[in-house]
Amino acid sequence: MTEKKQQVIRGTVVKISSANTIRVSTKVTKVHPLYRKRYTQQRFFMVHDPLETAKVGELITIASCRPISKNKHWVVAAS
Repeated sequence: MTEKKQQVIRGTVVKISSANTIRVSTKVTKVHPLYRKRYTQQRFFMVHDPLETAKVGELITIASCRPISKNKHWVVAAS
């Protein structure tokens, strides 16, 4: 089988949910195709943080991984 390339995203820590889990938000600015108005889309990711080093408001890099729980499919790659 072929291996999938690991996806990497940068985002801001919004909340420290529980032990080993943080919530990260990413914002993307897009332009509406018809009205040419700019708008911001925000997504939230539940991220596994085994070392518990992330702090709220910090900009971190997260990488995709195997499913750790129902909602956690990401792990902290770098701070």
